[in-house]
Amino acid sequence: MTTYRFKYFIFLLLTILFIFPSCTTLPKHPLEEDQKTFIAEEGKGIFSQYAPLLIVERPENKYNLLGTPSAGINKEGEEEIFVDPGRAALFYEERAFETKKGKYTNLIYRIHFEKVPSIHLTAGNNGGLFIIVTLNDKKEPLLYTTVHTCGCYIAFVPTSFLPCEMTPDKWDYKRQVVFGESLPGVLNYSGKFDLTSKTMVLFRDATHRIMDIWLEKEDFTAKRISRVHTKLIPMEELDRLPLPEGKETSFFEYDGPRKGYVKMSHKFWERLLMSWWAFDWRIGEDKMLGKDKSEGTLFYTSLKPWARDESDLRDFPTFLKYWGWDL
Repeated sequence: MTTYRFKYFIFLLLTILFIFPSCTTLPKHPLEEDQKTFIAEEGKGIFSQYAPLLIVERPENKYNLLGTPSAGINKEGEEEIFVDPGRAALFYEERAFETKKGKYTNLIYRIHFEKVPSIHLTAGNNGGLFIIVTLNDKKEPLLYTTVHTCGCYIAFVPTSFLPCEMTPDKWDYKRQVVFGESLPGVLNYSGKFDLTSKTMVLFRDATHRIMDIWLEKEDFTAKRISRVHTKLIPMEELDRLPLPEGKETSFFEYDGPRKGYVKMSHKFWERLLMSWWAFDWRIGEDKMLGKDKSEGTLFYTSLKPWARDESDLRDFPTFLKYWGWDL
């Protein structure tokens, strides 16, 4: 077998073993009595109103709980960055963008977990995920974009307020398969937008992949679930993690070769198995989301090396265009 064919064989094998580890599963909505659901605190205006309700598989495992990025000093006197699963937090930021077709607002929500266990390809500490809600000028949600804070496992779910001509060609409005998970093709609001319709997001155990997204009426979910108070915190607070003696530090690196990356977010398996063919030594490591292409590091969402600039999430209009969305 030639060297080229051998490398291609290894690539296909790794893809089968790690990226598509199981058959597509139909969604299940675990809205049982006392189901633990993370619900953002009230009083934060539009960020409270549009914040999704988050459900995790197997909440008895601490690494599945939404946590708060934190800092400390270890026994060697060195700075230590970790995610505290005992304090649930949802970080938020608002960004506006404009295209030839209109003006839009992104509500960006960022969550982090203590770790992904070592048996998974994405194993490592301090990983997280973005949920981006794109609104039109009427404050109607048009599109939900989810992506891990390393840029992987991108998924899109449009709503019934998004005109059909703005979706990618041949979009399936029933179900879509995204990296082995079955997600809806559309969130149907059935008429006028109502803030009592809450978006539910279900996370898979350990990997924290999005398993499903759906709508529920707020009064219904309030009766059926155990509400976990989740602090809503401005995104900029990630640059002000408290340390002992009144000091502060950032969740992100700002100097050196790891500029723009989450501290202590190394991904051993991804570096070993993917970096050589993806041409990225830090593949899988979690990142800050710069406000534009001059801030942070490249936040590409496609593994194709030639598509990294076009798929950069920091430039949202170009990013949408690359993935086929014509907003």
